Amino acid sequence: MNIKILAGVLASVSLGACALAPGPYLDNDRLDQTKIPQHSAERFVVRPIDVGYFRAERAAYKPATCLLTCLTQQTRRQYEYRVGIGDQLSIIVWDHPELTGTGFANAVTLPPLPAVGQSAGVNGTASAGAGGTTGPGATASGNGAAEGGLTVRVANNGTIFFPRVGRLRVTGRTAQQVQEMLARSLARTIRAPQIDVRVSGYNSQTVQVTGNLRNPTLESITDSPLTVLDAINRAGGALPDADLQNVGVTRDGRRYTVDVAALLETGDTQQNVLLQDGDIIDVPDRSNSRIFVLGEVMKPTSLPMNRGRLTLADAMTGAGSLDPKTGDPRYIYVIRGADKTLTPDVYRLDMTQVDALMLMTKFELQAKDVVYVQVASSARFNRALDQISPTLQTLFYTRELGR
Repeated sequence: MNIKILAGVLASVSLGACALAPGPYLDNDRLDQTKIPQHSAERFVVRPIDVGYFRAERAAYKPATCLLTCLTQQTRRQYEYRVGIGDQLSIIVWDHPELTGTGFANAVTLPPLPAVGQSAGVNGTASAGAGGTTGPGATASGNGAAEGGLTVRVANNGTIFFPRVGRLRVTGRTAQQVQEMLARSLARTIRAPQIDVRVSGYNSQTVQVTGNLRNPTLESITDSPLTVLDAINRAGGALPDADLQNVGVTRDGRRYTVDVAALLETGDTQQNVLLQDGDIIDVPDRSNSRIFVLGEVMKPTSLPMNRGRLTLADAMTGAGSLDPKTGDPRYIYVIRGADKTLTPDVYRLDMTQVDALMLMTKFELQAKDVVYVQVASSARFNRALDQISPTLQTLFYTRELGR
């Protein structure tokens, strides 16, 4: 009779063990969990990581395409700088110094101009030939041509003022088109005017370069094409923890991902985006480019990717490999799809196969992949025994005490 009473007391204590035992405990009496919707469990297709997987991947491979406009030989030839508000234009009208302050010197060899702050001696006098002049800021050259000209700034209304012509709208036009406009206008008063127009100050078009760079800065777009790689180099280059695989180019409110690492390592020109006015280039760090190794491994951990690359063999090595006592080498899973959809892609590697170790070095992981090593059936059985052993021991000692 005493045994039955003692067993009843032990059963009552065990039912209230959660309230009596020390350690973290959340009282769920005030939580209403009756309205939680019950969804049917989905089933996911598991793709084995074997030779057939890599053959299928190779057959389905498609070359990368440029999301925006990338720099190629064709786009380089077609590139033209368009004048904008704030730009400076240098204009020369040859043989008419009254318009630009420069003239056309006679075709004689002229000595070099004296340096600033030095007086011209007998052997170093800079002089234009008879009938020729050099205007302010002009430099006489050996072939008789004078360089320099009148510098004008594009006003906020997109126009410039030029003598005998008045105001001309130049925004959105190339330097050659501005030259042709001036030539047509001056032809009314000057016979066959010879005009040279070039952009001497690029102030209207800029891109912002920020992120994990040595010198984040504001870059100006000039008559030379500016690419995302040029912008990063002009900003001093990327820092060691920069994630060059996920460089962002924000244009018109939308962010495009550019793999600059592929451009540097494999020369993939489809990643060398040609920048436009107002673009924002951001170089993130590697905090989002990491993978997670969980399950029956020696050291569950998260590992950063090296320039956007990490193989399954790297991940297993970084976690100390699987636990030989509890891990099942036949079931090494890679779960992918955290950033895309709620339906993951699942892959499985069987390390008991002879080619598994080689395949581990070929399988490329992606950012936020989860590598999970399944527990062995024997380990699950032993853990179940560990859970019920205290209860069995309690019943055994209770019986012995009742004798």
